[in-house]
Amino acid sequence: MKIGEKIRYYRELNNLTQEDVAKKLDVAIQTIYKYEKGIVTNIPLDKLEILAKVLDTTTTYITGWDQNEASFQAVP
Repeated sequence: MKIGEKIRYYRELNNLTQEDVAKKLDVAIQTIYKYEKGIVTNIPLDKLEILAKVLDTTTTYITGWDQNEASFQAVP
């Protein structure tokens, strides 16, 4: 799974909209759209850390450094 796919998967798993995530990261909704579509792949580290917390996962899983699912939330 690519970075954008992981972001979208965890966003939807946590019942968040792109707008919800954008507000928490203090970015435009279009930025979240671009992350999810793979248009922007160099996510700033400070935003990546917040994103991981918001999505209840880890930075290493989102970026692909860790291939094991790292969500701390039970998947239904």
